[in-house]
Order: sequence, then structure tokens, then C-alpha cells
Amino acid sequence: MIRYLLFLVALLLAAPAAAADSLAGSWALRLDGTIVMRFDLEPAGTSWKGGWVKPTSFATDGKRFARISLPPIERKSDRGASLGEWAEITFDDPRPGVEPDVFRFHLVAPDRAEMLYVGTGLPPYVLERVAAGSQLGPFQEGRVYGGDPAPRAPASRLPPSPRSQPPVQGPPVVEGR
Repeated sequence: MIRYLLFLVALLLAAPAAAADSLAGSWALRLDGTIVMRFDLEPAGTSWKGGWVKPTSFATDGKRFARISLPPIERKSDRGASLGEWAEITFDDPRPGVEPDVFRFHLVAPDRAEMLYVGTGLPPYVLERVAAGSQLGPFQEGRVYGGDPAPRAPASRLPPSPRSQPPVQGPPVVEGR
């Protein structure tokens, strides 16, 4: 009986570590076929560390990204944690009074992970596993990435809607840091 209990305890302790270890590597936020950001995750003992490769500047509403400027910059995490099957990495912001950027990652398939941008209220982003060093872009000036990729008929060819409503403004654009 004791052997069985020890086996179960060992199995339970190993399962989160094995799942978390498979998060190690490079993960991309790819929108409309273009890598917008890349996260590089690496176990650090019982914790995590990583890098965040992102455009020099960008604007986003949390779903769409625009006004993307290169060259990319890479930030190294300041802290990391292991939260069960989630890896968390934190990037401090040197500006006084500005909250750090905290990201949590969870494996959903061997080549897919979800990422939470903690404290923003945004839904999880789906990331895909990519080769280490995968480059961002290329970006086209004036293009918005992450919009509805389905082509739409020109407004002149659509029948008028009997329930036409005035357009509702979406969330405000947030400049990336």
C-alpha cells in the first residue's frame, strides 16, 4: 500500500514538471501569417526565465496590432514563477509608477500554448511553437494585423440592413511599450 501511495505521489509531482518543461522553447504570436511577437521560455530550477522579442513600437486594442515599427527589441525577464502547469514571466518597467508586464503560459498542444497578459482583462492569446530566433514581420506600413481575415463585400453591394445601428466605438487603442 505504501509503495502504491509513493508511486502516486511521485507521479503527481512529475506530471506538472513534465508539462511545464514542454513549454521550454520559442513561442510566437502570429497574426495574419506574420509573427508580431516572440516569447522565449526557459526553465530556471523550479521557476522560469525568458525573453520577449517585440516591435520597437506598436498600437493595439488587444486584438489588432497596427503602426508596427522595427527593429525589434528584446527584453529579458526580471522574474519568473511556476504555477502548476503554468509558467509566468515578469518584465519590470523602468518608468516610475508603471506596472510590470506579466505573462502566463500554458501548453494546450505540443505546438500550441495560450498566453495570458495578466491584469489586462484580455482573453488568452494563442501562440505557436517556432524555431529559436524566428524573426518578426515583415510588416506592411498602414496594415492592421489581427483583424477579421475574411474578405467582405463592398458596402455598395450589400443590401441595407433593416436594423441599421450607428457604429459602436471599440476599445481605445493602447500604445505598446
